[in-house]
Amino acid sequence: MNYNPSQEEINFVNHALEEFNNTAVGPDNHELLNIVEYDSKGNVIAGILGGTYWGWMHLDILWVDEKYRKSGIGSRLLKAAEEEAVRRGCHSVHVDTMSWQAPDFYKKYGYRIIGELENIPEGNKKYHLVKDL
Repeated sequence: MNYNPSQEEINFVNHALEEFNNTAVGPDNHELLNIVEYDSKGNVIAGILGGTYWGWMHLDILWVDEKYRKSGIGSRLLKAAEEEAVRRGCHSVHVDTMSWQAPDFYKKYGYRIIGELENIPEGNKKYHLVKDL
């Protein structure tokens, strides 16, 4: 066993799984979906990073600079990403968030919790949420 594989070995494993998936259910047609927001000086103050595949959007990161939180930027980014996902033919979205991050934010926009991991880290939770688009 190698606990520190080369990038070539990592690429091999990724490609092998992709081939297996393509044979089983067809290509995922993964496409990145990344949006950033700037301040008046051109500095990045918020961003949403994710992608679309198999009719789903996955949100990896939604971040807003602390100075701009509660100003509606996160809501605008989420709405823009959802609209783009629908344009791409997605029917649903999934996201993970931690108990100290944004579970209430997502619930406010119609996301529902479908799973929780306890004590990650100790005393906290990780939530898995979904929404129909």
